[in-house]
Amino acid sequence: MDVQASQLQVLSKLLDVANLRHRVIAQNIANVNTPGYHRLGVSFEEAFTKKLGTAPAQELSAIEPKVLETGGGAPRADGNDVDMDAEMGRLTKNALLHNMFTQILAGNVATMRSAITGR
Repeated sequence: MDVQASQLQVLSKLLDVANLRHRVIAQNIANVNTPGYHRLGVSFEEAFTKKLGTAPAQELSAIEPKVLETGGGAPRADGNDVDMDAEMGRLTKNALLHNMFTQILAGNVATMRSAITGR
């Protein structure tokens, strides 16, 4: 059961990061016409990947995502560097990841429910 609990912690963290990334991408899209706005991104995967095979679930769950100014495409004349097509692609990728994490989490919960009820 401990393995199941640690999987739930990691999946919960991944869902939290996907939600944050969605909000950041939405902010970038909302500011596509704001002069001087610079694209923001979420930094998480590199730190997560470094600890993935070696750290316990508690350490993985403790990794915090960071919202950083990452820069997008070439800046336009108004200084804005948000590329709408790239942001829409990122949004689609993030939505797919979120759905995948949700399905895995639902499968784990269904397995636990089945074990508890004996069915």
